[in-house]
Amino acid sequence: MTKNLLLVEDEPLAQARIKSIVLKHFQEWNLAEPIQSVRELNEALEKQEEFDLILCDVHLADGLSFSGFQGKEIHVPVIFITAYDQYALQSFEHNCIDYLLKPIQEDRLVKAFEKVEKFSSSKRSIPFPKEFFNEFLSRYTQKNYKKRFLSRSGNRLCFIPSESVAYFYAEEGVTFLIESGSSHKHIVDHSLNELEKELLDPNKFYRINRSVIINLDNLVEMRPYINGRLVVSLNVKSEESLIVAREKVSEFKSWINQ
Repeated sequence: MTKNLLLVEDEPLAQARIKSIVLKHFQEWNLAEPIQSVRELNEALEKQEEFDLILCDVHLADGLSFSGFQGKEIHVPVIFITAYDQYALQSFEHNCIDYLLKPIQEDRLVKAFEKVEKFSSSKRSIPFPKEFFNEFLSRYTQKNYKKRFLSRSGNRLCFIPSESVAYFYAEEGVTFLIESGSSHKHIVDHSLNELEKELLDPNKFYRINRSVIINLDNLVEMRPYINGRLVVSLNVKSEESLIVAREKVSEFKSWINQ
């Protein structure tokens, strides 16, 4: 059955990822040109009757997409895309068709779309209480990721911007930061768990195994490795092989394609 899908997403990689999944599994669907800002979302919602489904990232370049929904009666199923916030997830479970976590995985997006089709065929009303967006915006805080790291190398202290990090690795209880380009090594006072769970943007950094977190922007290539694993190359000199653990290979490929 033909559906008109409105995609609200400002990241080109995510746009391309979603488009490829729609073309593969839902060829009869019409995908409108993606909109990328709260302002454009406001305009699109004025003619929401033209769409059968909205797939919407929570965070856009000019703010939270929820601002565009505020004060409007929403008559279209919505799937939200988010990378963070437990409160957000709890709210989504009760107030929208579905939600997706970044990086977007193909099978998860397909299941969300199939859920929409079942929902549409049941002709139920759209589950958006009027107070939902106001309540969410009043309690939701955007997570701020670490912009720079204070590091030490011998007696020297310096700041390394997050975008200049090629990868982190841990060895004998010490966490090291490797700078992109120069390959300089620095010690940082954070565990890999802290970096992964609290400090690093999950759209840019990925923990490929127990000891290494890499920056996507520095990824050059990946090759098959023994036992179903992958070995990756970054734009730095590395003393150790950077191996994607076998149990992470599928998720890692999805993360790259986000």
